Amino acid sequence: MAQATQTKLNELTIIQLYEHYGALERSLPLLTPESQDLARAELETCASLRSEKVDRVHYAMESHEQALEHIKRESELLAQAKRHHESQLRGLKGLLSWLRRALPKDENKITGRNYQFVLVKKRDYTVEISSELDEWTEEQRQSYCMEQEVTTTKQTVVRSLSGEILEEKIEPKTKTEIIPNLDAIRNSYKTGQPLPHGVKVFQEYSIRTKRIFCEPGVDKGLVALEAPEHLGEVLRETGASD
Repeated sequence: MAQATQTKLNELTIIQLYEHYGALERSLPLLTPESQDLARAELETCASLRSEKVDRVHYAMESHEQALEHIKRESELLAQAKRHHESQLRGLKGLLSWLRRALPKDENKITGRNYQFVLVKKRDYTVEISSELDEWTEEQRQSYCMEQEVTTTKQTVVRSLSGEILEEKIEPKTKTEIIPNLDAIRNSYKTGQPLPHGVKVFQEYSIRTKRIFCEPGVDKGLVALEAPEHLGEVLRETGASD
């Protein structure tokens, strides 16, 4: 196609097409009638290519919006899966805690065929609160709440490029909030005092899993031998010497 300029229109970006169209349009009064016809044809081609690239912007936006929607849905599904597995894990740990209570008082191992769970009491009782503090009575708030005050300091220093301090400002900011007094809740639980609605106190255990190894030919359901923890124990058991 004959053009008024030597510009390769197909190689121009959308910005370059807009710039070329504007420059060519402004030059029309300066051209001869024959050149004006060529310029108008070039303008038409430029406008067509420009419109096509504008549509591509729309298609690209649609593609990215769909991708973001897909990511959002996947994130929601992952969050649901995370909550599900966290809930299942809490339930299984609760089951092990219940089984621990069924063992003799001085026993803390729950042994299966291939795995063994060792449960050790955590030092502090776990406090779980599902209610809002403003739902508690005033007496309960006085007994089981405390005020926490946190002060943060923001320091702003303005210096010249040579390092001279032009301005220095220190702004302290204090935030006060009412929070549960977990120690008071634990103490009341230990003495059998009534607790606010939505407050649950229970003993949690640190759970360690061990793999059980057995001697060849021995029924693992009858005898479970734990792997020695130290190389010295292995050497003693096998009768090895230095």
